Amino acid sequence: MLNTRPVITVAMLSLFMASGVTARDTRKELTVNLRFAPQEGVQANSPDLTPAVLETTVAIRVEDARGGDAATTIGQGTNDDDQAFPIRASNDVDAYVADTVRQIGGGWGLKLADDSERVLTLRLTRFYVDESNKAMGSVYAAEVKVTYMLADRAGKKLIEGASSGTAHRYGRARSADNCNEVLSDSVKEAFANVLSEPRLQEAWSSGRTTGAADKTSHESVEERLRKLEDLFKKGLITKEEYDKKRAEILKDV
Repeated sequence: MLNTRPVITVAMLSLFMASGVTARDTRKELTVNLRFAPQEGVQANSPDLTPAVLETTVAIRVEDARGGDAATTIGQGTNDDDQAFPIRASNDVDAYVADTVRQIGGGWGLKLADDSERVLTLRLTRFYVDESNKAMGSVYAAEVKVTYMLADRAGKKLIEGASSGTAHRYGRARSADNCNEVLSDSVKEAFANVLSEPRLQEAWSSGRTTGAADKTSHESVEERLRKLEDLFKKGLITKEEYDKKRAEILKDV
């Protein structure tokens, strides 16, 4: 009887080790409770706002224009078997973006009010995060796109345009926290780019129509290419992703 105990112990240990080695994360989806969680150490995108803009009250509204299943599906990830699965939001995306941009805008000094002199409407056209599973952890890439319209108190359109924001980072595999970080930074960058548009600031302060903005971002083509090159050199995007995005940027030339 005494001789059987070591045999049983070794057998159980071997079974445990084998099950540990073969256990894989084969989840079918990842659920994210959206919250504003910008990355620490990331340089803040803070627009230069004129005194006239800061002194003019504004109401900020957000509409979700993505449509369909995009209302809850906000991205895609991969499990240990390299099988793709959806990333879904457990709360309303448009409400999250609205609360986030109001929090950011208040921090930048905007005078927010329901009964206001200006109304800024943001239409969310893309809100997406991609988690790419690597040998050690994952790479997260997020993109947020909006169209915007600024109107006066009576509803007269002053200017409209479009903007976008992106963010990348390494992190733990299949992490809701990492998803929140890159999405937060993308929302912040997209909103900063909206407010940095000179003609929007002109219309905001003067109350006069200035026409449509012809840029989706305040960054020049050269700045966008330098930023893309930096992401590629750091290994945050693949050569295929680099070539594709570079071609898209050069279309604006």
